[in-house]
Amino acid sequence: MSAAVASPVRAVDPWRIVGIVALLLLFVFVALPVLELLRQSLVGQDCDCLSVENYTTFFTSRYFTRALFNSLVVSTGATLIALAIGLPLAIVLSRYRLRGGSFLKIMIVMSMLSPPFVGAYAWILLFGRAGFVTQLGRDWFGISLPTIYGPFGIALASALNLYPVVFFIVSGALQRIDTSLEDAAAGLGRAPTAVFATITLPLVMPSLVTAALLVFLGTISDFGTANILGEGERYPVLATLAFALYLSEIGSEPGMAATTSMVLLAIALGLVLLVRFLSGRRSVAADGGQPRRPMILSGRRTVVVTMLAFGLVAFANLPLFIIVGSSFLEVKGAVFQWSLSLGNYAKAYALMGNALLNSILFSLQALAIILVAGALLGYYVSRFQGQLPRLVDGLVTIPYVIPGTVLGIGYASLFNGPPFFLTGTSAIIVIVYVVRRLPYLVRSSSGIVYQIDRGLEEASQSLGVRPMEGFLRIMVPLMRPGLVAGLIIAWLEVFNELSASIVLYTGATRTLPIAAFQQAFSGDIGIAAAYSSIMILVTALALLMLVRQDGVDAVMR
Repeated sequence: MSAAVASPVRAVDPWRIVGIVALLLLFVFVALPVLELLRQSLVGQDCDCLSVENYTTFFTSRYFTRALFNSLVVSTGATLIALAIGLPLAIVLSRYRLRGGSFLKIMIVMSMLSPPFVGAYAWILLFGRAGFVTQLGRDWFGISLPTIYGPFGIALASALNLYPVVFFIVSGALQRIDTSLEDAAAGLGRAPTAVFATITLPLVMPSLVTAALLVFLGTISDFGTANILGEGERYPVLATLAFALYLSEIGSEPGMAATTSMVLLAIALGLVLLVRFLSGRRSVAADGGQPRRPMILSGRRTVVVTMLAFGLVAFANLPLFIIVGSSFLEVKGAVFQWSLSLGNYAKAYALMGNALLNSILFSLQALAIILVAGALLGYYVSRFQGQLPRLVDGLVTIPYVIPGTVLGIGYASLFNGPPFFLTGTSAIIVIVYVVRRLPYLVRSSSGIVYQIDRGLEEASQSLGVRPMEGFLRIMVPLMRPGLVAGLIIAWLEVFNELSASIVLYTGATRTLPIAAFQQAFSGDIGIAAAYSSIMILVTALALLMLVRQDGVDAVMR
């Protein structure tokens, strides 16, 4: 008697499928747009052949090199200002116990509520040619104050929106320092300033450099602030130049938009690689020990430090108050009148169309995808080894350093025909939202996964629970703090997104940030204030969720 022996069928690994699908999607929506821009930048003006003519034109033309120089100037300036604000605040709130310290941290997060271009518009209301302060100085004191337009204004507006990045990253590093090192140095007779310079600063330097890099990248890739405060062609930077060239692509210089985008991308990637190289060459570490408990200030120092800290943060939040307050003022021509009115909101509602609805729908759709994909990929890149997880992790991270304008131009170029005809649809807006903000969820969720004992998963598998079922029932609840923190930060960024969507939108897919930017740039200050106030209100609701979920502490960790 013969018996047929069935060959065992190898079970399909669901996580390998997750990795393969993610790799394919990321290749299409991350790698291909960049490769398409690279191809366009290497096509000659006079012949359809491989050439470096566009790059030669870029680096030999004063028009382009001026924009490159301007980008480096404002980004460096914004980084220095953000460090000058964020570092002292991090030291004070990490090392000293201030009355109202928790509220001060909430105020710092509030600085991130609105996109930088809204802050730029607020500074125009104060220090523009017809700004409140400018008019006050001219009419009451006969003084002609300098306006906010130009490189300093761009750097200041960008820094006041991004200094919380420095604060939270450096605060987390300060809390992890072993106090025995500082105590030992102080015991040898070193002054507090010497202890900080020789012990504390080297220990937090990697975090400080990372924060500076993020501020620099955020500034050099920002389109809205530079366009408003730089007044377009008056003070061009690479982000605004790439957008202007893209709009005139049919004109006399095809391929220059792609070339400008690639130069911008090269700067971003070059800085990231440089920071990693320097970090690898020199590292300072401290193992073990307990973090220092906050010290209590006494006497006048308490009053002085508290007033300086609150005054600095209040100044950084000034754009929020200016925007909301001015939205209720009557406007005649281009000047606000000291008369309360809801007229700006009435006009804004009449002109809004579906911008607010689009922003909410597109953002919610993107966040749903980001939540699912971020949880899956955060777990996948943390728990699995091999070439595939490393490739997925690398491709997920790339959009974090790709300027939004560059990605938007790449999408418009690649998805404007078969087989991916997406240009002009709502799908391309949602996709660019997902691709740009997915790194937040992947990083926050993977950080939680590293802290979870593998024994929980192994125990569930030994009981016959399937891998994906175990992930949903065991891992997802444990990953919840990281998912919530990443999701709320992603919401703040997605709802206020402008740099990429300004390239991709149509009349039917216009969002509220685009509508606010258009009104601000065209000089309709009352309507722009109303739109911006609505954006601040919506993002403030997300901030409330963040505080209720202890999101501030999650970000600091």
